[in-house]
Amino acid sequence: MSNKKMNLSYEGKQLLENTIDSLDLERATVIKIALAKGISAKDAFEFDSTSTPKWTIPDGLIKDTEYLMFKHLIIEKEKETLDDLEIQNYFLKYIEKGIRILNMNINNKNSLEDTRFVII
Repeated sequence: MSNKKMNLSYEGKQLLENTIDSLDLERATVIKIALAKGISAKDAFEFDSTSTPKWTIPDGLIKDTEYLMFKHLIIEKEKETLDDLEIQNYFLKYIEKGIRILNMNINNKNSLEDTRFVII
């Protein structure tokens, strides 16, 4: 099992690139961190994910045990049974949310803090 293609908004793509540069990590790793951060966020976080052009997150970026882990975390958070299409929509929602939270944390850090510790 793995994720299907997802279309990240233009704004989300720009924030993703900024986050990749700040953390000096691979794109796939930052997307997984963003997904985890989005799922773990407790407060409502409003954003517009409709900006275009879209950027495609490829098939199979999150697969096997990672996919199952994130899937069950989403089901637990949403407190309902979800089919695969709904799971994909939540994956994208939480990735978009997590990227914005990561970017906000990075922008709010002081100059002495290590960026990688700020996102934890």
